[in-house]
Amino acid sequence: MKMNKHIELPITEPMYGTYHHQGPTTAIDVNGNAAKNWCLNQAVNLMCGRRFLNGLTTPELSVPGTSLLGTPYMEYITVPTRFTGGYINFIIKKMLDNGYYVYFESVDDYYVTGKSWYRERHFMHNGLICGYDRDDKTYCIYAYDKNWIYQKFWTPQNAFDAGRRSAEKQGKFGNICAVKIKDEDVKISVETIYSKLKQYLDSDIEKYPFQAEGNVYGIAVLTYISEYVMRLYREVIPYERMDRRIFRLILGDKRVMLERIIKIEETLNFDNKLSEKYRLLVKEADTMRMLYASHHMKRRDSVLPIISEKLLRLQKNEREILTELVEKMGKVLENNAVGISEKQNTK
Repeated sequence: MKMNKHIELPITEPMYGTYHHQGPTTAIDVNGNAAKNWCLNQAVNLMCGRRFLNGLTTPELSVPGTSLLGTPYMEYITVPTRFTGGYINFIIKKMLDNGYYVYFESVDDYYVTGKSWYRERHFMHNGLICGYDRDDKTYCIYAYDKNWIYQKFWTPQNAFDAGRRSAEKQGKFGNICAVKIKDEDVKISVETIYSKLKQYLDSDIEKYPFQAEGNVYGIAVLTYISEYVMRLYREVIPYERMDRRIFRLILGDKRVMLERIIKIEETLNFDNKLSEKYRLLVKEADTMRMLYASHHMKRRDSVLPIISEKLLRLQKNEREILTELVEKMGKVLENNAVGISEKQNTK
């Protein structure tokens, strides 16, 4: 078999692009809808931890169901790097030659040219390899670059190897995982979204009080993020340790929720009044993201109470819009609408 000299697999804009483990889930779904519709159907909830109330500096914010290795419409072939010896680069290239993206774990950013922590901090990170060039001896990586932009960039193969060896010297062996979207047609399920939205809304501070332990789910997560922001303001959490990612994730979540509402309106022949109302919330989420980013780049404590108040207002408005949507959906489902979940979303 003739060996390729250059491979670069395509990437599209991800639905969620905050974390390396979630960005590729939809970014590699270039020609189909399997992963994207899976997220629209299933990834409705928010989750955060309570440990920041007792000293942790991150709220551990996430969207369950968006992880690359947790999606049922992916084909996986996992190889532990502990056992690859000197053949790891050969294996990576063979995976790419066969049309698989390569998800990697436990590679030290400090050594990987172009990565977010290159020559700044030893940080064991993951990412996606989507190409290689034999002549240049480089890999095309999809991850946060040196400017903290989530995109493709090329890095020397020996830099990637150095990052991997650094992790292994510390006993941190990861996997390389060949991943590919299965050729399946996943349809929007109104029934599933209806159920998941009800779960999201069945959440408040009485159900998830500050004094308890464990994770928080649903719309109450926004109350906790508001509290996290105020703890930054009160310097309970140091400015230097602030989690820069949280409002990027909130914005991504609200963008996906808007897309979900639009799909429901199209599928059930609703008017677009609710999606137009929700579109304003997406704009507010973007404003909060920019304010929070400005505080991170140049400390501006005065914006933190503003962000906190805006987030609680967004929460109130989101609850109202989604409650109305759920009520409308419930009436349709009660009237035994035929074949809703089988209706193909072609837009």
